[in-house]
Amino acid sequence: MKKAIVIILSLVLALSLFAACTKSGGDPAPSENAPAENTTAADVPSWKTIGEALALKGEGEFQSATLGKAFVLVFEKDGVYWRVIAELTPEQHDALFALDILDENHDDKEKELVSPLTVTKIENLNEKKLSDDDMTALVGKTGAELLGSGWTTGMGHNLDSMEFYWEYGPFAYIVTFEKQEDLENTDDFDEEAAVAQLKVASVTFDGLGNTCTDIPEYLEEPADDA
Repeated sequence: MKKAIVIILSLVLALSLFAACTKSGGDPAPSENAPAENTTAADVPSWKTIGEALALKGEGEFQSATLGKAFVLVFEKDGVYWRVIAELTPEQHDALFALDILDENHDDKEKELVSPLTVTKIENLNEKKLSDDDMTALVGKTGAELLGSGWTTGMGHNLDSMEFYWEYGPFAYIVTFEKQEDLENTDDFDEEAAVAQLKVASVTFDGLGNTCTDIPEYLEEPADDA
């Protein structure tokens, strides 16, 4: 009797193990190359035209500019800053510059002209954005050191809080210097000279800079081969 019970229990255990193996092996594991469930266009942008990028840009920060040889669109979408470039022919360049900025329908007319433009380059500007560690590493440096490493001024300042709005790459930052009571706003105030020897107290991210659409190689007007 005991032997029969042992045999029955062995069969039950064997069937349970077989069922578990069948269940675990029934569906293949996701491929390492398969897209994640939450993958969006921001992960792998595939915009073919400026119109496609405009349709996706959302409600974040946004700037655009018509340069000599390109139309440049910069926008933020889901925390990612994109710079999208479409090169211009002489005809497209002239058509955009012929628009009247005072025309109440200027934006609609510009959108109509730029939407069909073919995208020639897409850049993820987050790669140029300073990280929290990068900004922390600037604390204790002097204004002269920042200015000597590519920072630019001219976006404004608040001497009461010692906050200066500076740019680095395509982005703007608030650079706070150690407190100085003797600085005053005057017509000839030179902020670079004023903070040259002062030490940085903190740096915080402030968004897109005024020059985020400036790309030197596209500034020259396209040559008319006609």
